[in-house]
Amino acid sequence: MLAERMKGFSGSQTSGMRNRARKLRAGGIHVVNFAAGELDKDTSPGIKAAARKAIDSGRTQYTDTLGIAELRERLAQKVSQKTGVTYAADEVGFTAGAKQALFNANFVVFQPGDEVIIPSPYWVTLPEQVRLAGATPVFLPTGHNGFQINVDELARLITPRTRGLILNTPHNPTGVVYSASVLEKIARLAMEHDLICIFDECYDELVYAPAVHHNIVKLVPEMKARTILIGSLSKSYCMAGWRAGFFAAPQAIVKAIANLQSHIASNPCNLVQYAALAAFEPANDAFVAGNLAQLRTQRATALELVQKIPGLPCVVPDGAFYLFPDVSSLFSKSFHGERVENVDRLAELLLQHAHIAIVPGSAFGCDQHVRISYAIPAEEIVAGLTRFGQFVHSLT
Repeated sequence: MLAERMKGFSGSQTSGMRNRARKLRAGGIHVVNFAAGELDKDTSPGIKAAARKAIDSGRTQYTDTLGIAELRERLAQKVSQKTGVTYAADEVGFTAGAKQALFNANFVVFQPGDEVIIPSPYWVTLPEQVRLAGATPVFLPTGHNGFQINVDELARLITPRTRGLILNTPHNPTGVVYSASVLEKIARLAMEHDLICIFDECYDELVYAPAVHHNIVKLVPEMKARTILIGSLSKSYCMAGWRAGFFAAPQAIVKAIANLQSHIASNPCNLVQYAALAAFEPANDAFVAGNLAQLRTQRATALELVQKIPGLPCVVPDGAFYLFPDVSSLFSKSFHGERVENVDRLAELLLQHAHIAIVPGSAFGCDQHVRISYAIPAEEIVAGLTRFGQFVHSLT
């Protein structure tokens, strides 16, 4: 009954764990939800007011496929300022979340027979979208290198079939931020082998000093001709449910994406487009800065508590809002006679017995780790990681 492409294709494990936590909460159980990939905070009043104004003004018609002219002009300005390279309005587009921007990008540039290199661990959706485009994801392990990319190892993965690579920095799920020197070397490699680069920087405004986020086009301006930049308002602006994403790319790719999107969703929600315009106003700079300051405090709290749990080494994240500790030391143990066989079983036991929702690293191609989001209230972080610690101490 189902199409061949759907065989072996599963839903997002991050969404699945998040939904399971919500169901338990609805049943009256206090579950600490470390699975959410969003800040537990409301959107700013100015953004919400702009959406209300759009409704009251009757902005309920179709718009251009990739967004209203004012928004595309503003996006072009934002990307130009970020990269130091001029982008025009017809080189950007607005989408229903960064996930749609990523899907569109994969679908219009990759095809059957292509190979696409993705550093591993990876965000759960990246390889699935490559497969949906008919291409083959090729994974570059980074766990042995503190989750940083070894450019020599990357170079060895390139074959005559390699069409592109997907980079995500700041990185989900590890929180690492790729250095300028590494990105410059990758850019030279991409140009040498005529590769397309999809550059996902959805967490670019959530980086903790002294770490610095680097845009690959800014570092190597020649990369503009072969790079698709992906951005989002979900994280920094607390707009996850609004579905507000954008991209910047060469004109031929933008036109192809417009053609594709015209047959899928027509246009992103016009009310969200007007909200996004308001989000980019300078008045929201303080809102984003406040979110970053809050996350820095929550990161410190979460790190301190995880480091107190024996056998959970963890790389200190420089960006985003996740911890990705190694939990493999727990696999040889049991909880009240139930063996912790692997990371998936650990996640199940934590949800059932400690009422903590975490995402197993298997979802990200890394079966020795778990992802813990600290973008939740401080008291929830303390309660959840205290339960985690008690669970570990009870293992035999």
